[in-house]
Amino acid sequence: MSASREHRGPVRADAAHAGRGAARERPGREHLEPMRHRLTHGRVREHFARYRFAAELLRGRVLDAGCGTGYGSQILAGAAEVREVLGIDQDPRAIAHARRFYSSSRVRFLCEDLLSPGAANLPAFDGIACLEVLEHLEQPERLLETLHLLLAPGGRLVISTPLGRGRAVPSREAGHAFQLLRDEFERLLAPRFRARLFGQKGEGIEPWRRGGRYFLMLAACDSLLDEPRAGAGPPARIAR
Repeated sequence: MSASREHRGPVRADAAHAGRGAARERPGREHLEPMRHRLTHGRVREHFARYRFAAELLRGRVLDAGCGTGYGSQILAGAAEVREVLGIDQDPRAIAHARRFYSSSRVRFLCEDLLSPGAANLPAFDGIACLEVLEHLEQPERLLETLHLLLAPGGRLVISTPLGRGRAVPSREAGHAFQLLRDEFERLLAPRFRARLFGQKGEGIEPWRRGGRYFLMLAACDSLLDEPRAGAGPPARIAR
């Protein structure tokens, strides 16, 4: 989007975007869809880079939380260590598109609200990708709690969100409740996850460094319930 321009996530926080009343969490948003955009478009390449980054860090049975139109689920399923992918989004139009164009023997899609009580009944996942979702939620802690419950022991979460002016500052991006500062992102993750932070500028993704001038933050997260895995950290640099 620059990172933040795609409306993603299992829920949406801006009823005003739909022309109604005060902000609340409801489905429906615009989606970036490579089939309708030039593959050389910068936004498309930036999104592909994030999904490729997540694919290199995940394995086994993977959840694409807030999968949108499904192209990212297909990218995840192409990774050698990923066995199958379940893409979940509560937008029925997006899921219908995903099922039509991206379903396969290794990829399936489910229309579900990950903040609903029923989401906790899903089977556990070895890996979870949750890319550009938190900024759409008034209470992102609720989603993080669900993702933590759905992550199997020894599993990994890869999560991303735009870098912005802070949670207390309303975002100018349509559909975004806010855009987090780095320390706010780390504080959101800290109660449940051991996280390593990365930054993105253009298509390049690298370990976070001071002065990096990033537009988007990513984190590779292991549950605090798991023992630290020596030597199992993400690669030192992924640049594309």
